[in-house]
Amino acid sequence: MGNFISTAILIPLIPLLTALFIFILLASFNRTLNRLTKPVTALIALSLLSSAFISSFDYFKKIEEELALSEFLKLFEETNLVLHLNLLNEKIIIFFSLVMILIIGLSFYKLPRKKGYVSLMIGLGLISSSVMISILLLDFSALI
Repeated sequence: MGNFISTAILIPLIPLLTALFIFILLASFNRTLNRLTKPVTALIALSLLSSAFISSFDYFKKIEEELALSEFLKLFEETNLVLHLNLLNEKIIIFFSLVMILIIGLSFYKLPRKKGYVSLMIGLGLISSSVMISILLLDFSALI
């Protein structure tokens, strides 16, 4: 069961790394990347979809564990950060990911895709990642 738990760290990291990758591309190729709105939207939506898929896989396997971040990241050795992987957190992440995918889809169809659209997608990816990590750091099952 340890392999499933170690993949839980990928839930917030996939949108974060995708948004940072697009940000680096935007900084390097500003004019070109501002024209490529469809691939940028697809990358951000696919990263959120993959996070929702990992979370739903953990939910259907009924995996409930706590994962200390110090095991994976040497930066957090002295802190006591723990990812709480339980059914309620997984439901919240799945719901949040689907809502963010819906927001990204509506943004693609409703907003003008001129200057600033790619920055908006990067921002949505970063916000999604930070909300997912905060959901995993909080233990919502203890609040109920």
